[in-house]
Amino acid sequence: MSNFHYTKKATVYKTQFFKFPAALLYAEKYRTLSDKAKIAYMALQERLQFSVSNSWVDADDNVFFIYTIKDLESILNCGHSTVVKVKHELEEAGLLAQKQMGLHQPNHLYLAELEIDTTESYNHDPVEKALHNVSESRLPESGTPTNVMDKGVPLSGIPKSGSNLESSSRYLTRDLKETETPDLELHESVSPTSEHAPVQNPEQDQALERTLLDNFADSIDPEVTGNILSRSSLQLIGKWSHTLKEARERVGIVLNAKRDAELEYDTYLVTEDLQDELNKALLRVVMRWKDQLDGRSERSIRNVDNYLYGAMKEVFENESIRQLTYQAKTDADRSALRDLRDRFADARTGKQARMEAREVNRARRRQREHKQANA
Repeated sequence: MSNFHYTKKATVYKTQFFKFPAALLYAEKYRTLSDKAKIAYMALQERLQFSVSNSWVDADDNVFFIYTIKDLESILNCGHSTVVKVKHELEEAGLLAQKQMGLHQPNHLYLAELEIDTTESYNHDPVEKALHNVSESRLPESGTPTNVMDKGVPLSGIPKSGSNLESSSRYLTRDLKETETPDLELHESVSPTSEHAPVQNPEQDQALERTLLDNFADSIDPEVTGNILSRSSLQLIGKWSHTLKEARERVGIVLNAKRDAELEYDTYLVTEDLQDELNKALLRVVMRWKDQLDGRSERSIRNVDNYLYGAMKEVFENESIRQLTYQAKTDADRSALRDLRDRFADARTGKQARMEAREVNRARRRQREHKQANA
């Protein structure tokens, strides 16, 4: 037995893997789930084996398991509110069911099998497909589809509050001290008028611009974006944009939308959990633009930057409201939040109310920072 290779404890752990079903990544029904929800499903699926070994089966032969909020917090490395949100996601997708067992008894959790649609193909990435579609339909030099009529009619899908946010593109792409950074600007190392200036080649310049846009996700500093946008989102922006300047301005629009939402609701958003939502919102914007470019949309986007801002702002605004709703412990807190939302949604005075809220909360932040510095 001297040549017998015994399995060691470390080897068992090293070769232990979770199975990631392809349907979670590619199926239309499940691919929009957050990453944490997908990880939670895999962890709970692994738990079913433990349930079977403990004979945790109900009268109908359905396997259940017991997994507390604390257990999931530890597995997912997140807080209570995130776990609640993840469980709600799985329930909405029809993948998780909870059965209350009475006073002081833990809930029985049931995990559903994935529903597989055999008409779908699971060997493609929807983001890559979108990138391919966009790369075939570049914006012309003007930055606006040539078949778009400026009717001034907003597309359906823009949040109601979005029309009250910022109606001018000047407001969207303004230089902001809070988001401005030298990394967002291109600087010429040689003056065009210098005798040492290189000879300009339009074809070379265009090829270089295209190469930089194709590698936009790798070229932009994560410190500039604050890790708000995922790599897929940055790739899509690069493919969608006609120039590097335009791509950077669109990243700036996302930063502006986040900053404005935080100032209006006086919140600080941790955007790591929002990357999926932002990616989906960006995909919707680009797809709507593509439909318009191809003549498949009856209504026109008057200003694509405004439309992008509204879509991004909706994600940040919804997260701010969710955060404040969770923090509201009294009827007075909940009433104040409802009043704030009503003021912002008012078609006549909403824009002014948002601007005033931003100024008030900006002043409050300065006061808090001053107190912290002197503490």
